[in-house]
Amino acid sequence: MKKAANLLLSVVMAATLLTGCGGQSSNEGNTAKNTESRAEKKEKVEIACWGNQMMDSYNQYLCEQFPDVEFEFVLATNSTDYYRFRQDHDDMPDILTVRRFALKDTVLLKDYLYDLSNTELAATYYGSYLDSYTYDDGSVNWLPTCAEVDSFIINKTMFDENNVPIPTDYASFIAACEAFEAVGIRPYVSDFAADYTCMEVLQGVSIPQLQSIEGRKWRQQYESGATNELSEDVWLPVFENFFDFKEKVGLGAEDAAYQNITPKEMFSNGEAAMYRGTGADIITFPGRGQDEVLLMPYFGQTEQDNWYLTYPTFQIAASQKGMDDPDREKLILDIMTAMVNQQGQDHISYGKNMVPYKKDVTLELMPELDNLNPYVEQNKLYIRLASNEMFRVSKDVVQMILNDEVKTPEEALDAFNRELAEGESGDEIVAHIDTGYSNEFTPEHGNQAASAVANTMRVESGVDMIFMQACYVASDIYSGDYAQKDIGYLGKNDGGWPGLLELTGDQVYELVEKTLALTENRGAICNDSTLYVSSGFEMDITKNDSGYTLNALTVEGKELDRNATYSFLIYGERDWYMSAIMEQLGITEIDSTGPKLQDYLLQRLVEQGGQLEAPTDYITLR
Repeated sequence: MKKAANLLLSVVMAATLLTGCGGQSSNEGNTAKNTESRAEKKEKVEIACWGNQMMDSYNQYLCEQFPDVEFEFVLATNSTDYYRFRQDHDDMPDILTVRRFALKDTVLLKDYLYDLSNTELAATYYGSYLDSYTYDDGSVNWLPTCAEVDSFIINKTMFDENNVPIPTDYASFIAACEAFEAVGIRPYVSDFAADYTCMEVLQGVSIPQLQSIEGRKWRQQYESGATNELSEDVWLPVFENFFDFKEKVGLGAEDAAYQNITPKEMFSNGEAAMYRGTGADIITFPGRGQDEVLLMPYFGQTEQDNWYLTYPTFQIAASQKGMDDPDREKLILDIMTAMVNQQGQDHISYGKNMVPYKKDVTLELMPELDNLNPYVEQNKLYIRLASNEMFRVSKDVVQMILNDEVKTPEEALDAFNRELAEGESGDEIVAHIDTGYSNEFTPEHGNQAASAVANTMRVESGVDMIFMQACYVASDIYSGDYAQKDIGYLGKNDGGWPGLLELTGDQVYELVEKTLALTENRGAICNDSTLYVSSGFEMDITKNDSGYTLNALTVEGKELDRNATYSFLIYGERDWYMSAIMEQLGITEIDSTGPKLQDYLLQRLVEQGGQLEAPTDYITLR
């Protein structure tokens, strides 16, 4: 098991920590590594990346900023419960990131995370936003990066064509909806099949209520774990507002079934005048070609009650372990500062569609978002309440409302509280892993946890070869009992896709060579931890100052037959890495409809009651 903090501990303590990860190859390799002095090796820092988006030159940026640090990057499940899983095995990464976030979901982690409240880093944030990250005892474990902005995207050109005034408050928004309805144009559409849309629209139409003194007080109680039910005084008006919104906009069962792409296509085709979206959507779904579009706020009863709903691109935190060493404490804080300072946020907000929560960061907005500026200056950017149960229950209850399964705001409030009280299932033990493996990369063995997963996927799929980025395996493989949701935390599932195809030996060589040359965008290689794992063949690679070079490919030690044809499964980001590589190879036929990484693990461990395939030494790094 890898532990950056173990560099500061004795060999005896290191051995104690390693008992949670079975398997001789894991324990022996790490024990030997941890006895080396800092002077002989770079300082290791593990960062758990919430999603593939962090691979878009952001990780490369950190490697360049801290050349004396050996970063270990893993692609984590976008849930704070993933870190609960890691902490259960005493294996917390040094720096944590997550997008789906609420303080409530991290209460049990509080004692294992570093308190940032008195740091210079925390002092750079606006107090109104820092409040959403402050526990009732004043401690702060998490900090936000820049904000995605979520609200109503309107087609201003369509408004002008139909002589419909641009809304300035809720009444004029409803008047606009009625005007478009009168000329046969859908006024507003959204993807209520998505949990995040249900949650965000429910909160978005009532931000002044949620931002009231009573609303902020209830939120702090909820986030701190002091209550697990909605306050009637705060939330009954929220449901009253949503029922009014549903009725006057004309939402129903059809809207409850809309997936993400449907409303965007309707907007792009001129079938709808408005839809719920983000600043990023304006870039990719800008309307009918040359139309002028705007991101408007969630409208309140008066113009002064208008707010934008926001959510951070991700939150960051640091593990408490190892922070008692002043040098290491400073290094971790320096890295976190680099992640959220001006230069770091420039690497995140390259689309010019985000706004900062920090006093010392200025982010340029594209012209379509210019109307955001007054709201940024007034700090009228509401950070969504996004606990895991808020996602889940908001979808259930909003869908009930749209399908007329609950008829009144009172019934909706009762249904919401009933589901909150019931909690979520999924903690039952469903599998046992006998042998654990480390996901720390070594030049001699590669990433053994990733190899075990890739080998299992290859056997289960029946293909000849598999190739995927090793950081898709998000933690050590721990020996012991597993609940079903914990099996999902072993690997990154969302954002990864299977690509099934046939390749000649020559094409396999070309695929590996072109992948090693990737230094930008998702799927890029920036250091050893982001190298790819192979199953069914071995790679001989040389590392130098300019990157990685392929020397040879072998199958069970014998040179890969360049003329043979192999069934091949490539696993990775479909719309960035995979499409770019396939285009370079001149391949147009690829099947991405097969099972994902988690499906293979569940099939082997749960359905079959089996064990993972043993890892292989798939790489020689010179």
